[in-house]
Amino acid sequence: MKKRLNAIEKSFLPILLLFHITGLQSVQNNGFQCQARFNRFIWESPRYLFRLLQCVGIVTEAFSIVFLPEKKVPTAVFILALLQVIANLQACRSRKQIRVILMKLWKCTQMLQCDHNGRKLKASILSYCFVMMVMFISYVLFYKFSNEFKMYQNFIENSNHSFPKSNQYLMFIPHIREIASPTTTALGMISLTAYYGFVCFYIKFLFNGMEEKIRNLNKDSSYDVLLIQSYLELTSIMKSLDDYLCFSAFVIVISAMFGLFFVNFDVIFLSSDYIRNFIGEIWFFVSLCMVILSASAANSAFITAKEAVQLLPWKIPQYHKQLKVMIRSECMTDLSLTLWKTYKIERSLIFGAMGTLVTYGLLLATLNGL
Repeated sequence: MKKRLNAIEKSFLPILLLFHITGLQSVQNNGFQCQARFNRFIWESPRYLFRLLQCVGIVTEAFSIVFLPEKKVPTAVFILALLQVIANLQACRSRKQIRVILMKLWKCTQMLQCDHNGRKLKASILSYCFVMMVMFISYVLFYKFSNEFKMYQNFIENSNHSFPKSNQYLMFIPHIREIASPTTTALGMISLTAYYGFVCFYIKFLFNGMEEKIRNLNKDSSYDVLLIQSYLELTSIMKSLDDYLCFSAFVIVISAMFGLFFVNFDVIFLSSDYIRNFIGEIWFFVSLCMVILSASAANSAFITAKEAVQLLPWKIPQYHKQLKVMIRSECMTDLSLTLWKTYKIERSLIFGAMGTLVTYGLLLATLNGL
């Protein structure tokens, strides 16, 4: 069982490694079973470094609010950075469930006897993480040559504070901010969006496999309790995913919307850093779509699977009474993935988000007299 269980965990290994860096400790330290303090420190050092970068990022964003003449954007970025720190801390509290969900997914795969293409899944996860990391690195490199970075640097150079000797230290703030905040934001968002998205897609894959098996049943089929058991197991996985990561999904969507808003506003009205903003727009849009499209796909698959389960008594009439009693008692609960338990995730949310961004963009442009 342990060997088979590792099949799906190996597919999610790139995400689990990112989780280990961000402090979720989802990878077992098999290579560091020795109790030597140095070995343990080496294994835990990525988590310590990530926490340090988080603190430094929050501090530099607070300095940006104090020193920059324009307060709106730094304040919004500071609030989003705090939300992402809170989302990461909450995800850390649910780190045990991250592995439990993967175990349950593999259990359902065995029960339904679905063809688990681990290589294809792992290749998709690797491709997503790699592309997102490349875009993040490109965004950071282009930021150093952006107008915003130059404005920040020039303002500190020309500032006349009460403590002029501190200006030489303040000069490092733009450079530290360039690394700390984007790195923690990118690692946190990439790992959470990848895990949430691919788990949702895998749930959809299993629901579709179960629905297909039910549709192919005929009157001569035998009573297979595993179909109902797998349905109940998948619904429990969806419930756990929504219970433990709904706030993280909410923070990712809000952060992506804010990012899209400021990137597009910067392109249209303020700066000429088109390449950097174009990379940032793709990055935020992919993060937004990864959560919304995957969760809405899982919600739709759950509805169709529930309808298929309700047809079981008529598919196998010789077990009509037993199946009807079991379905009525255990399979009638409605379930959906949500944003912070307040909003059901549907595909139409993307169009609503785009409309909101356009509306507030035009409103802000009008108020600023642009």
